[in-house]
Amino acid sequence: MKSLLIALISISFCAPVLSQSTDEHLRLQVLNYNMTEQNFIFGEWKKENGSETHLNYLGEIVTSNDEHFKIMTSCWIWGVTRKVTNLILVYDKDNNLLGNYYLNTKCQLPNQIVNNKLIFKPSECAECDNAITKVDFYDGIPENFYLGCKRGQGNIYSFYLSY
Repeated sequence: MKSLLIALISISFCAPVLSQSTDEHLRLQVLNYNMTEQNFIFGEWKKENGSETHLNYLGEIVTSNDEHFKIMTSCWIWGVTRKVTNLILVYDKDNNLLGNYYLNTKCQLPNQIVNNKLIFKPSECAECDNAITKVDFYDGIPENFYLGCKRGQGNIYSFYLSY
């Protein structure tokens, strides 16, 4: 009984992330445009049905080992209650999805890439004490990173591999 409950909880947590995979053709389209820091909106959320996807290609990060990663943010609005799935998507230089970070709110998505670091500015859309957070890709894709809004109040976000 416990294993069934754990399986159901796991599926309900992963379902929003997995169901967004149908947007892959839109993501590749934005990557092919190669326009950085430009928000692309696909679809339109309606209470009755429909969904809306916001994609923003931030650019390319180069590691110390000369690996190239393309970084895109995704905000998918769906469902009757306007649920939101926020992701940082990481692609290789050939536009193959490597994996993602799942974030709680759109305010937590990074704004830009500077010196091979993801720059987060949560204070621009929320009352935060921390103006800027940086995540460094110097040694490759970070397995985890911490993002907080107020001192001692934040979350650790983990990288999930794509299959």
